Amino acid sequence: MKLFVTVDSIEGNLANLLLRREKDERPLGVFPLETLPEGVEAGDILSLKFEAEPEETEAARKRVSEIRKKLLERQ
Repeated sequence: MKLFVTVDSIEGNLANLLLRREKDERPLGVFPLETLPEGVEAGDILSLKFEAEPEETEAARKRVSEIRKKLLERQ
């Protein structure tokens, strides 16, 4: 399944994106313009691609585990 977004507006170096749905659009968020394709303009439609990041996931889990461990040691 491919997801699409609409570039709602560009303010400075930030772009407001809307998630396109079958019957409407919903705010997705504000993203740095540098993360979007070069030359993007308000009104453009972009596709989103998600990729699993196992190394990032594992690093995040380790950080959370360490924080939990420290909190338990304080009790």
